[in-house]
Amino acid sequence: MAIRIEHRIGVAATTERVWEIIADLERWGEWNPLHPEASGRIAIGGTLDLVERLDGEPDRRAQVRVPDWTPETQLIWDDKRGFMARSRRYFELEPLGEGAGCVLANGEIFEGWRGEDWAAARRRKLRAAYEAVNEAIKARAES
Repeated sequence: MAIRIEHRIGVAATTERVWEIIADLERWGEWNPLHPEASGRIAIGGTLDLVERLDGEPDRRAQVRVPDWTPETQLIWDDKRGFMARSRRYFELEPLGEGAGCVLANGEIFEGWRGEDWAAARRRKLRAAYEAVNEAIKARAES
């Protein structure tokens, strides 16, 4: 059974504006508290090099694979987190109508025996981290 942890937020900006922020990997360090370092290529089959910084945990470097993405709609990456642990991380954007802003969802689905246990033990930390990322994107997009 997989564990899904997600945070959603309304943003008073277009999906195009929010996507510009998400797609600019080189600037994630300016606003992203969970992944303060990011580089790579957003493309199907592309790889991203990330640093994950979760409260109370050592920094984790990871190279992840992008199985799917759609400009101004979604970015997904798969992370092999070790023996019997994997996750699928995502950003999803949903427009609310002409000039009405959008909904930003960001979260992760953890699978594998060890992945589920790891996520369950850190559920509050992870949810707080996804919320902080969303709040940072919102502030940047609305400024």
